[in-house]
Amino acid sequence: MFRYRPWLISLLFGLNIVFPGCDNRDRQPGTRTAPTPPTAPSTSRLSDSELEEAVRAKLETAPELKEANLSVIAIAERNEVTLSGTVRSHAAREKAIELAKSAKPGVLVNDKIDVKPAG
Repeated sequence: MFRYRPWLISLLFGLNIVFPGCDNRDRQPGTRTAPTPPTAPSTSRLSDSELEEAVRAKLETAPELKEANLSVIAIAERNEVTLSGTVRSHAAREKAIELAKSAKPGVLVNDKIDVKPAG
């Protein structure tokens, strides 16, 4: 068993010389494999009032919401809108939520709308 030791030591020494070439530390510039850093914040971000206005504009396009009494509160930083108030039907409520979601891609809509049928 001891007579194989010099051969094993030579093999390990040779591998130690070959594999450091695979190390990432000595890579040339421009061959980076790490993810790119996040870009600067977009200047097209909406403010709270702009997001609220965008949702209100969408809600005003629906005839079934003309008699609705809805309030819109937006937190643009969290891409979140809260709808509250009353509508006459469940269909009107669903339409309001659908329109609010379409105001800005990925917006989260908190539904606090009450349905109170006429009569």
